[in-house]
Amino acid sequence: MAAQIELKPDWVRVVFSEVVGGIKAADFHYFWLRHNCPCLSGCRHPSTHERLIDAAVIPLDIRPLRAVVTTAVGSDEPAIALFWAPIATKNDVGVLELPNEKEHVSVFLVDWLRANAYAVNREQTHDLPPHSADLVTVDYQELARQYASPENSTDTNIKLTAAGATLYKAQLFDKLSKYGVAVIRNRGHDTEDIIYDFIDSSADVISTHFGRIEHLRTDNTENSNNDQLGYTNSAVRLHTDLCYAESVPGFQFLHCIRPADIGGDNYFVHAESAANYLKTEVSQRAYELLTTVPVRFDRKQSKFQALHTSPILRLSDTPDPATNERRLEQVRYSYFTLGAQTSVPFSELREWYEAQQVWDKLLYRDDFQIKAGLQAGDVVIYDNKKVLHARNGFTGARHMAGVYLEASDLWSHLGQAKDRALAAAAVTA
Repeated sequence: MAAQIELKPDWVRVVFSEVVGGIKAADFHYFWLRHNCPCLSGCRHPSTHERLIDAAVIPLDIRPLRAVVTTAVGSDEPAIALFWAPIATKNDVGVLELPNEKEHVSVFLVDWLRANAYAVNREQTHDLPPHSADLVTVDYQELARQYASPENSTDTNIKLTAAGATLYKAQLFDKLSKYGVAVIRNRGHDTEDIIYDFIDSSADVISTHFGRIEHLRTDNTENSNNDQLGYTNSAVRLHTDLCYAESVPGFQFLHCIRPADIGGDNYFVHAESAANYLKTEVSQRAYELLTTVPVRFDRKQSKFQALHTSPILRLSDTPDPATNERRLEQVRYSYFTLGAQTSVPFSELREWYEAQQVWDKLLYRDDFQIKAGLQAGDVVIYDNKKVLHARNGFTGARHMAGVYLEASDLWSHLGQAKDRALAAAAVTA
């Protein structure tokens, strides 16, 4: 076999059976392959073999239906065949029309791909962000079946034994360290008690201009400055909280008191992974613009106002010694508090908007999102500097309690539990 193929979400890797000119493997974007289709049935002129297909009609997010290693028709030369859904192309009078075909086939000779390789032996790649709720879920009820502490429990708030609490918090440490988000099923109904799942009893939550605990519901009377989207039943798109503040809370958790009758599900994106994917797999230029161009986040309410200026993706001041690259330290992304962009010259503003659109389109791909509908007693906690969160619009009396926490308090508390869990495992090993 002359080559192997590895299909990725946005490109294909061709691994050559023989190393020629130092080329072991090459990566090809799907849109590049579709644009360079060599067929004589719509993509190349049948007599001159000149290109007919216009790059402008090829969706940049195109993906093949399937791909196989094969041989070229009429020869035994090794080739790669990709099968596509039909796309509209321009006819002889410049009008877009769909071809009369169920699928379109592009057959590339392996030698041609090697000769035209533009991304050779690429090492720095990034996988998709985590997008399965199962990866981030902890079932408190399952732990309670084994580790319930009857003398400390009530009907609405089950306490765990010391061993159970250690295991539970060690699991939270692992989920939050790796994925930046954890969904806790069947935790209970006491928000105040849940706070201390994450921090020491000597610590406290972060109070904001909304109050100590936000009660996110349409009939809110507990919180100040509730003239904002969170207290309506509208959809709230992906964002991080308090982008307009100089110091942003490290973590937030949402405790479901009552789910909506219809809708209201939450979804999340690990923005750090998404930014890395943007940089190496989609558009380094977009990444550069989003990490360097400052934007204004401007919160204006009837009794509160705040303004902060920062790039959407803020990098560390110094490079990481391991990679010699500046690492992503914080994502500030909030469409509803984004101020007017005035820091970009006229001739460059379109490019900045295009970069933001590329980023936004990535975030709303299904394979980037973790979706989690919360029921009464469920909790979700997430890193407010690395994870974007959102909710769908809803009907009914949906009620979420929202709490902000200092990252240092959380990591200290859960880190100690992780250490105890490791020590206990070492004793029993």
